[in-house]
Amino acid sequence: MFIPLLIRVFAIFFIIALGALARKLKFLDTHTAKRTAVIITNFFYPALIFSSLTSNFTLQKLASHWVLPAATFGIMAIGYFAGIAIRDFFRFSSPSSRNVFLFQTTINNYSFLPMPIVLMYWGDAGIALLIFSTLGSEIAVWTLGILGLTGNTFKKENLRHLFSMPMLALFSAIIVLCLKAAGVGTWLGSYGSFFPEISASLITSLDMFGKAAIPLAMFVAGSRLLDVHISEIFHPAQFGIAGIRLLFVPAVAIALLIALPISKEILPVLATVAVMPCAIASVVLSETYGADAEYAAAGVFLTHVFGLITIPAWLTLVMGH
Repeated sequence: MFIPLLIRVFAIFFIIALGALARKLKFLDTHTAKRTAVIITNFFYPALIFSSLTSNFTLQKLASHWVLPAATFGIMAIGYFAGIAIRDFFRFSSPSSRNVFLFQTTINNYSFLPMPIVLMYWGDAGIALLIFSTLGSEIAVWTLGILGLTGNTFKKENLRHLFSMPMLALFSAIIVLCLKAAGVGTWLGSYGSFFPEISASLITSLDMFGKAAIPLAMFVAGSRLLDVHISEIFHPAQFGIAGIRLLFVPAVAIALLIALPISKEILPVLATVAVMPCAIASVVLSETYGADAEYAAAGVFLTHVFGLITIPAWLTLVMGH
């Protein structure tokens, strides 16, 4: 099982490598990569969220899967408290790199990297479960994550990021499911016969559009990894980040997921989230909040390289359970 998983994970990382190659050949520059990331986040990814949830869930099923966002928030919380526990054992060049350390032990690559893995093994239904789970991850980013990145100073305006385009798409999908559950089509009388056809056509278009988010995100992520400075990679604290994110958090999270009464449908999706390396978004957010973006890029690079081995190893364990 390990070798097939390794091959599949390597194939996903190959797309990331193509992004790095495009950057190296100057087909992409930093500005283009940033603008493309903004487009993916505000157009392609919201379309994928909306189409996946409305196609694969009913309101009742969504309510019964509350454990998904609760568990992903819990996974991030494990990393947050583990980071607090060990960060004083390392020496940092500045307070901003110390803050990045805590953010990267807390927040991992919870959406775009696990998506192709989940799609390969559990199909569109798995993608829908993963997307709903990101509700908990997003809340963790803008609470625990920003708390760590800003040196434990939290402002109310940080909460406005919970109303980003991806989150609005998620809330919109929930509203549509509520309307379906309420039988809106029947309320429209003779016009209601067009409601299912219009809805299906719209969802098909959004699904086709949204699925481009996965390869595009991998491609852009690869181009961003070329921002890494080699000197930052071998800082001892980087190995602390890798140890927490790739070994400690997966071990604790998977043990809890197996011990708790979680369905066989949900467990592998949550386990896939738990074993992911630290978030590529940490680089952009470090720039936004005045933290050490170069240090963040090094953490992303190192955990993704080690993730080539740890991701298939952990998933082999989970699938064999």
